Amino acid sequence: MNFYSLLLSIKYWLKEWGWGLAAAFSSYALLLAAQPPNDTPEAAYVYLIPSLIWFFCKPKMSRVFYCYLIAGFVYHVFLIGWIRHITFGGMLMASLLLSLYTIPWFLAARYFMSLGLSRSFGKRCLYLLLLPCLWVTIEWFRSQFTLGFPWCPLSITQWERPMILQSSAWVGAWGVSFFLVFFNLCIGSYIHHLLVRRREAQTHFFFTICPDFYLGIGLFCLMVSPFLLNIYGGNQKEEILKVRVGICQPYLQDKWVSGNASLHKDKLCGQTKLLSSMSPDFIVWPEASTPYALNIDSKWVEELVDETNTTLLLGAVMKEDFYSYNTVAKVSPRQGIDPLWYAKRKLVPFGEYIPFPFNFLSTLTRFVGPVGNFTSGDTFSPISLSLPDGKKLTVGPLICYEDIFPSLARDAAIWETDLLFVTTNDAWFGEEGCAEQHAAHSVLRAIETGLPVLRCGNAGWSGWIDHLGRKRDVLKDENGSIYFEGAGVIELQSQKRAVTYYSLRGDFFPVACLICSIFLTLAISFKRKILQ
Repeated sequence: MNFYSLLLSIKYWLKEWGWGLAAAFSSYALLLAAQPPNDTPEAAYVYLIPSLIWFFCKPKMSRVFYCYLIAGFVYHVFLIGWIRHITFGGMLMASLLLSLYTIPWFLAARYFMSLGLSRSFGKRCLYLLLLPCLWVTIEWFRSQFTLGFPWCPLSITQWERPMILQSSAWVGAWGVSFFLVFFNLCIGSYIHHLLVRRREAQTHFFFTICPDFYLGIGLFCLMVSPFLLNIYGGNQKEEILKVRVGICQPYLQDKWVSGNASLHKDKLCGQTKLLSSMSPDFIVWPEASTPYALNIDSKWVEELVDETNTTLLLGAVMKEDFYSYNTVAKVSPRQGIDPLWYAKRKLVPFGEYIPFPFNFLSTLTRFVGPVGNFTSGDTFSPISLSLPDGKKLTVGPLICYEDIFPSLARDAAIWETDLLFVTTNDAWFGEEGCAEQHAAHSVLRAIETGLPVLRCGNAGWSGWIDHLGRKRDVLKDENGSIYFEGAGVIELQSQKRAVTYYSLRGDFFPVACLICSIFLTLAISFKRKILQ
């Protein structure tokens, strides 16, 4: 092959595949930059632009499918690559499955955007509405069914920008995802206006402006207005309950390895005694912190609580007959373990149990890593704490990744609890971003429910988030890292508020998006047939 033939081959490859892969990888790279623990949330406002530019060139649908399958898989490998510390095969399977979810959206965007960009503003609005609705619908479906895993939806990118998240109290975090896609489409339409439509337009002033751009700016202003109203127009007369909480972050590793039980007990006892000297109202331990089932090996915990004279709220395994439960329990001085504990309702598939029908495949456990044999709880059980000043505090517990499911947090809000308590063990996954990604979901749950969130992690991101989604106190070491072994006391604030609209009405917004997606798709398809 001579040089000229090689040059032609390269040009042909770039035309057929190069630009498509560049667009797909650019969009996913911007999205990855916006996701925690990265600190570039503004990238989510433009992450779709490379893809929209490519779609205007009307590439083949098959090419769109393969480009976004490849780029999506690589993106999810980088996003959830920390799962490989438990199971490399499971990480690859999860990355492939999550990438498949988003492909229908990109196929729809390729089809509809190439049709709608050059049309009138009224007709463009149909496409500007359809595609965000479709994105929300896909995210919602990703949270359903046995293998539902709504990890890091688009709204999570704004977890450190609470000003833009306040609509979540009405429509859930789905509304933020809708806004970000809508804003991207408005910017894409504005670019198309500058490069194409304006040149083809008449000289009349109305045809030289792009209302799509101002529509996106208007929605942005609408999104941030609730935050300003809450800050400057909130009711300051509400009684604020201040609680001092001692948080143990023991960084327990290899918890189930024989011989580590004594070491782990010493760490927990040492941190608890240290915290008790700081006079907290109560102390919290992370998920499954005790080496053995709490109701079987309880003496040392009860003696510790009696010695420190401080109520303990802890994550621990409970065993009843042949059943094991991942729980949050309360241990009180002189009263011991409270018989009313909360059992985790949303177990981790392939981590805490093998879901149907995969439980018939006996070799699967070796492929996905260590698998427990837990039984899920079936009801929400709030935990009541008596504070030293005589006041009562009602806690809504969530264990491990339960805080990524909005419906579980809504249960606590409807019970009119004072705060959400997330106890977790992210030490399994190293120090590569899992803790920050997990904590980002708690920010959304705080705004959705209007409740502060107290978090206790075994390895990182322990602290609290207020009802507006602002991170308040976070335990860090002298180097500013959240990944360390230590303990600290924080002062958490809670006040009684009306139950949020989202807590009462649930996921009506994604359902509405699903209905709109179906209706608009049928309407556009029907109109095209008439015009042909």
